Amino acid sequence: MAIGRPGKAWMGGGCYTTAPILSNSAIPMSRLLEFSHHHPYLIGAAFLIAVLFIADTVARRLRKFRDIAPGEAVLLINKGAKVIDVRAAKDFAEGHIIGARNIPAAEFEGRVAELEKFREQPVVVYCESGHTSLRQAAVLTKNGFQNVSNLKGGLTAWRKESMPVERN
Repeated sequence: MAIGRPGKAWMGGGCYTTAPILSNSAIPMSRLLEFSHHHPYLIGAAFLIAVLFIADTVARRLRKFRDIAPGEAVLLINKGAKVIDVRAAKDFAEGHIIGARNIPAAEFEGRVAELEKFREQPVVVYCESGHTSLRQAAVLTKNGFQNVSNLKGGLTAWRKESMPVERN
């Protein structure tokens, strides 16, 4: 490690400069353009990530249902919410939220009529990870259900929070 003289900054190669290493001034536009010219894939990736982030945020705000954490789901269930498990029947038998009703995702759209009597009540939909149930929550809201929630993280998050699971 080289040690420079006081007030001077070591720049490598045996040269010293009196210019500060870190400056408080903004990067000039010409340097930014030069950087983007030399790193087009990096700039493109940053732009794509920004667009995807904005699109995801807009999509979440436009949804007619909401994602809820396991703790919020417990509050809704205690207030009488109906719980729907959209996993396969075999997975449901291995363990599910107490009082949940099983309607597998593959059969969901054809069986929405079974849930008509719950149209005005809160409904919590879940799967193993919380991703498959997003589509079923959208199906319910499309069919006129007013208070639909998706369990964020699904049964995996439920178990991680040490919530009770019932087996058949």
